Amino acid sequence: MDLFNFIKSNIDILNVIGEYTSLKKTGSLYWKGRCPFHHEKTPSFTVSPNKNIFYCFGCHATGDVINFIEKIEHLSALEASQHLAQRYNLELPKNLQAHTGSHTQKTYYQLCYAVASWFNTMLLKNHIAMLYLQKRKIQPSTIAHFMLGLFPNGNHNIQLLINHISSQGFSSNELIDAHILLRGKQGLYSPFENRIIFPIKDALGQICGFGGRVFITNDTRPKYYNSMDSSYFKKGKILYGLDSAKHEIQKNQISIVVEGYMDCIALWQYGLKYTVATLGTACSQEHLQQLTKHTQTIYLLYDADKAGQQAMLRLTAFCWQLDLELKVITIPTGQDPASMLESAINIQPYIDKAEDIFNFFVQIKSKTFQQASMKQKMEILHELLSIIAQINNNLKQNILLMKASESLQIPLEILKNEYTSLYKVKEKTTLETKNNKQASTPKTQLEEQILAVLAYDHHVLTEKHELLLSICLSEQGKLIVQNILKHRKEHEGFCNHTIEEMITTEQGIFIRSIMFLLQDGDPKQVFQNLLLQLQKNYWKLITSNIKMKIMLAKKNHNILEVQTLLSLFEQIKLEIYKNGSL
Repeated sequence: MDLFNFIKSNIDILNVIGEYTSLKKTGSLYWKGRCPFHHEKTPSFTVSPNKNIFYCFGCHATGDVINFIEKIEHLSALEASQHLAQRYNLELPKNLQAHTGSHTQKTYYQLCYAVASWFNTMLLKNHIAMLYLQKRKIQPSTIAHFMLGLFPNGNHNIQLLINHISSQGFSSNELIDAHILLRGKQGLYSPFENRIIFPIKDALGQICGFGGRVFITNDTRPKYYNSMDSSYFKKGKILYGLDSAKHEIQKNQISIVVEGYMDCIALWQYGLKYTVATLGTACSQEHLQQLTKHTQTIYLLYDADKAGQQAMLRLTAFCWQLDLELKVITIPTGQDPASMLESAINIQPYIDKAEDIFNFFVQIKSKTFQQASMKQKMEILHELLSIIAQINNNLKQNILLMKASESLQIPLEILKNEYTSLYKVKEKTTLETKNNKQASTPKTQLEEQILAVLAYDHHVLTEKHELLLSICLSEQGKLIVQNILKHRKEHEGFCNHTIEEMITTEQGIFIRSIMFLLQDGDPKQVFQNLLLQLQKNYWKLITSNIKMKIMLAKKNHNILEVQTLLSLFEQIKLEIYKNGSL
């Protein structure tokens, strides 16, 4: 067995994909969820744990568990296999270790974990840093959960860190490559020195970077410092705390997004364990897309200052594009979530009063609308209408137009007329184009269902089915059937290969796209039922085709083929008679 087959045989594809998107069981064979590779409103991403494959009916992404990691983490097949082995602690056989080099390779993530462990040890030894966290009401269990740490300053401590990671197979150069240490005129130093350290994990729970916060009163450096961006760490894409929060998000079908580490930690400790944080950057559409894989209800809890308001307003359009319910939690001016909880202020009433982001948007914009210039009024109005136009629901559009009319003090009829002139003609043209495209798409549902059963279990197909299927199926379907039977003959009638090993790559892509049409039932019985339906639907075609073949066989004096064709004809006729269709 090679490395790829070993990985696929020992890792549950549901567990892996479940780290990226929420899956729910559909029928007895498959699981379904929103596709992690593109935005979609209706779940069309399907996983077959029995076949160890996935397929998206929206973007047509398909493959096995290794292909999934290749695509979502942008890795080669070998890198994806190594990643899976490390992530799920697979002990590879020695021959595979030698092949991949994984028995000696130390990864960036292992380095970050070793560094985080040392930071954590240093924190627990430092009275001043621990006293600071106690004043911030951070409990020991919270420190352990988030693996908080400290990088004590000074050359002595830098050397202690180097010694620590050296004992685990790393070098100081690797600390420099990871930008944890930097070279200066006076030697090595670190921007993380004398800061509380927040290890930052990716969605899989691997430490990929660090955040540092000053904690000494007279420290004049910027309050926060994050790891530099790299192929492993993208500050604008990562959500702090998502690795541990995503299961709570899936369970509660809600997420809260805050601005920083301390707010996230404070709310997690408060009991809102479905909280995540951006890393000093505004919440983006990409951040929201990550969360929509787990829930469609998201609360924004930003500081009550003007910058926080503007950050939330920018997300108004995204919520309609992503089909999510975005709510805004408004807290008192001058407060942030962490400071409120430290002061024992109950934050739950503010969460309960959260308002829809569109209402928040209109409320903020209406405050300045009446005093604005005509040009500014038109800009506000068109911005608002462009957001409404992204909603694919006429009732919602009308409700929002009414709200806007009331808040901006513009007659509803005038607002509707402006909206119609800007967007309705475009909507009609788009809808007509879509309908024409759908009407021109041919559908062969019965054939797809038959091939779906073969895709799931090709053993239901026998040689006696070949003639019937060759008469009734499309050219593509015929070739798939022929390739399966040909492959079996070449392997002496017995084959434990998958169907994709028996057919062409192009046929394999098509097979994956239809496999998930088989939802329930015994494949053999389903196949027999579908064949019966095929015989009923194509009875005249089958009859004329078999008669023509019989005439040709008689002309060629092929008595055996004549007998075979007559037998097949009688068998099909008998089956249809038994079911009362002739």
